[in-house]
Amino acid sequence: MEYVLIIGHDIDFTKINFKEKYVIGVDEGAYIALQAGIPLDIAIGDFDSVDQEKLAYIQSQTKVIVLPEKKNDTDTGAALRLCKDASRILILGGIQGKRIEHFIANLMLMETHPKVEMLDNNSHMYIMDSSFTIKKTEYRFISFFALRDTIISLDGFAYPLTNYYLKNTDPLTISNEIIKERGVVTLKGGRVLVIQSKED
Repeated sequence: MEYVLIIGHDIDFTKINFKEKYVIGVDEGAYIALQAGIPLDIAIGDFDSVDQEKLAYIQSQTKVIVLPEKKNDTDTGAALRLCKDASRILILGGIQGKRIEHFIANLMLMETHPKVEMLDNNSHMYIMDSSFTIKKTEYRFISFFALRDTIISLDGFAYPLTNYYLKNTDPLTISNEIIKERGVVTLKGGRVLVIQSKED
């Protein structure tokens, strides 16, 4: 089962395929989704980001789980626990915004839920722990950050590497570019956070 969590702004929903996905609206993201005409399977959150009128609207449109405002969790963390047997979890939003601490929390959730990807209009983020290829697309820049030290090789990139020992404190692999049809990333052990971004 593939899940889509809608948690924030800065998303062009017309570019997302929601068919045969389980769609969860998280806090204000539920209202944003419904206003965009996206039906939800469920909404969850403490809904401190919406007023009572908007919450009533959400409750009239879908099943809602209201969480307490004081809790030892984030709304997104609670939503991820609904994603049983997920083959893929796509989080829409959660990268941009004024509350950078929420973005950091989402990054931590990605580390504990490696099937999670985060996407907005400018960036696509995901975690890999084995070798893979990446097509050259509208995303111009690509960066790799070692979550666990790895040996990485890059072929088809502007800045190629061969068996480079990438530590989790090493920023060398930031802002690379794919120059061929595909870029080939070879990992020997470890785990990397991949961030693809469009123009500055």
